[in-house]
Amino acid sequence: MSVSWWLVILVLGLILSFIGFGLRARDGGVLLIGLGFLAALAALVYKAIVTFG
Repeated sequence: MSVSWWLVILVLGLILSFIGFGLRARDGGVLLIGLGFLAALAALVYKAIVTFG
């Protein structure tokens, strides 16, 4: 069974963003939002590069 790692990274990025949004009053929450956004963006860019070549 093949695992779509880009999809796993995308979902983990979204989860990090949601957790960070809940903790946005603290510095750690802002950091989680940023990391989640970058992970989701990296997964989407990777998929676009693979798809459109």
